[in-house]
Amino acid sequence: MLIDILRTVGIFFLSFFINPILYIGIIVIYFLGKSRVKDERHSFHTRVFRQMADFTIPFLPALLAGVYASIVTIGLGIVITWEWFVALAILYLLLMLTLQIQWMTTTFALGILLLFYGMEPLLSSIGFFNPIYAELTQIPLQVVASLLVLLMIVEGFLIRFNGATYTSPRLEKSKRGKWIGLHVSKRLWIVPVVLFIPEGIIPTITYWPILSIGEMSLQPVFIPFLIGFHQRVHGSIPSVPIKTTGMRVIGLSLILALFAIGSFYIPILAVVLGGLAIVGRELLSYQAKIREEKQPIFFSTQSKGCIVLGVLPNSPAEKMKIAIGETIVKVNGQPVNSETTFYEALQINSAFCKLEVLNHDGEIRFAQGALYDGGHHQLGVLLVKDDVVLQDSIT
Repeated sequence: MLIDILRTVGIFFLSFFINPILYIGIIVIYFLGKSRVKDERHSFHTRVFRQMADFTIPFLPALLAGVYASIVTIGLGIVITWEWFVALAILYLLLMLTLQIQWMTTTFALGILLLFYGMEPLLSSIGFFNPIYAELTQIPLQVVASLLVLLMIVEGFLIRFNGATYTSPRLEKSKRGKWIGLHVSKRLWIVPVVLFIPEGIIPTITYWPILSIGEMSLQPVFIPFLIGFHQRVHGSIPSVPIKTTGMRVIGLSLILALFAIGSFYIPILAVVLGGLAIVGRELLSYQAKIREEKQPIFFSTQSKGCIVLGVLPNSPAEKMKIAIGETIVKVNGQPVNSETTFYEALQINSAFCKLEVLNHDGEIRFAQGALYDGGHHQLGVLLVKDDVVLQDSIT
């Protein structure tokens, strides 16, 4: 008995670390970080966050989301097969090849899988697809639909509470040839979820609502799911539209939950749910993009003060609690409205600075602190360029 328990525990953890989906996610996150650092260096001649941040920032939220999701999957008694997960890994790989991080998510992967289920009457007559459907149809449509809705809710909460954390500032040229600032949230969460596969030592429980496979023993497994997100913000501080997107995703998932429940009575509704999930999620991304394009540019040069586009980690500005989107109107008592005037005002006292800051509520507050002696980035705030020629924009 002890050997069986140890074997069950070993399979539980190995199922996570040997799963190809995990390594697909790690590879994608590595290149996301590499690309982000390159873009930040192009804009500011320095990286804002180290490359490892693309692993560390989403790690804890994804882990907590996996814990909450696992409580639901265990309560529902969701059973899958290894063959089913091979199909899911292939879909993730194909979605990765599109280079669209927002498509590399369970909403799209499971949505496509549900549509594939619905094409069985057409494709099952082709010899190549017969063994594929023989394996896939061991997992009922309703199970896949329930898992899609659950992970879409998880996606909405991750976007809502973690999507706007440490977004990446950038500089771009506007249509009029002027420099503008924006923030990019481009993130991939690896969410570990507990599911079951047949053939283990845990007996089935009659009250599990989804489990309806008769008497058998089950093996718990620890499976990674990928949730990708991408949104650009230039019309406000990044937290506002990103949190709105998260709430809209949650709202859409709750509507789709009605289809998942209905699929237990009318199975074809699960296929409809797969199509609606893909179209609905993409529509939310498109609407967010259109709303952003209609907004006036928030991060730009202005006649009075300098809007803070970004703050370097561990810099004097961070210690002074300077926030993205605040406006610094005076430095060492001198009014500022550009990189040049900002830098000149800093030179009045190279060891210490006093700031007059307009916060998000339009109220003036004062901040002061010591500067790094000989530090390469002075105060550590990122500003929008006021010159045509690309140059260092850190003051």
